[in-house]
Amino acid sequence: MKRTLFIIVLFVCNTLCYAETASSPTINPDNSVTFKLNYPEASEVVLKGSFLSGKSIKTPAGSFGKDGSVKMTQNGSQWTYTTTVLESNMYTYHFEVDGNRTTDPGNDFAIRDISDTLNCFIIKGGIGDNFIEKEVPHGTVNYVWYPSSLKNMEKRRMAVYLPANYDNSQKYPVLYLLHGSGGDETSWQERGRATQILDNLIANGLCKPMIVVMPNGNVDIAATPGADPDNPDVKPVAKNINSMLGSFESTFINDVVQYVDNNYQTINDKSGRAIAGLSLGGLHTLYISVNNPGYFDFIGLFSAQTTNSLNDNKIKFLRSVGNKWQSLKNQFSFIGQGSVDRRISKYTAETLKVYDDLTEKLKIQFSNPPQLYYIALGTDDFVKKINDDFRDILNEGQYPYVYNETSGGHSWDNWRRYLVDFLPRLFNNYDL
Repeated sequence: MKRTLFIIVLFVCNTLCYAETASSPTINPDNSVTFKLNYPEASEVVLKGSFLSGKSIKTPAGSFGKDGSVKMTQNGSQWTYTTTVLESNMYTYHFEVDGNRTTDPGNDFAIRDISDTLNCFIIKGGIGDNFIEKEVPHGTVNYVWYPSSLKNMEKRRMAVYLPANYDNSQKYPVLYLLHGSGGDETSWQERGRATQILDNLIANGLCKPMIVVMPNGNVDIAATPGADPDNPDVKPVAKNINSMLGSFESTFINDVVQYVDNNYQTINDKSGRAIAGLSLGGLHTLYISVNNPGYFDFIGLFSAQTTNSLNDNKIKFLRSVGNKWQSLKNQFSFIGQGSVDRRISKYTAETLKVYDDLTEKLKIQFSNPPQLYYIALGTDDFVKKINDDFRDILNEGQYPYVYNETSGGHSWDNWRRYLVDFLPRLFNNYDL
């Protein structure tokens, strides 16, 4: 009798535990999606997600999109909501329970978004098929530390994707793939699904096997939060102003490219290198490539900041401050210490000059033009105006480029699509 009672109790406990962690969301046969959350004591549960229509905030610079939200319906102890039919894609979401943000306990698929965590799901049958981990040969991703020449930072971390069956006797082309503001060396892995995209395209013969280097473009931190033992409590922030002062661009070749060429089997010339980036990474891509015209034959700007958002006048002012401070340091060595010095010393002519003379630098770059200059963004993207202005410069110089304008705005929905479109265009002159 006791044994029977124990089995009944165990069954009930297991059932209740399963109910608390029941799989969510459920993708229905028609590609609508049902969300469930057990929270009987809540008075209101709100679902927020990229699949819901949100408000668009219009500014002189363009439109900023926000995820939509919807109140869920309570049925007993469970809160539920079913979407309309969704198109194939990767979607993100989270819950707010009585105003408090929380993730979905029934969904292990979660990613970090700057300082927040988002749950994810993928609808198959279209573009989303590129983001799924399929039964194909998988590449490997190594997180490596490399020597850094940035001030007060001896080493930095980057992610390096090696294609399946990477062979030390063969040389491979390299794509340098840069993240946006608030991101780091994990961004293209997590939100961008870069590994899955590469594995699937390479396995299907749709793009060449390649090494893909995903560095950390945030100059204030050496690595993603929690990865740097020397700075374990670093907090990610959305705005990286110090990453717009030229130091990342001016050190990129000597620090990142040379390390990769010295440690991997790379095709060590212009035709074997590509560089692409989104938003802030697009700014880095534009100015790294234009200041080093002999290094990259394939260039991709995804929703790029095609002009430094600090603008020319601010950059000139900062450069003047930095130069005057350096002059004072030369006269009075005792002031060249501490946090004030570290902040002002970033405003140097040496680094800020990467943004100078863009038109003249483009003439040099396109005198031996890259095989591909690719620009992609959405019609509602807030950087569209500055991209249109940049394309006017390219058109005036009769410089060839590929332009891909899609629907949507400044979002990972677009950046993943652009990567899928960009990769097959690379390195087709090599038989790999």
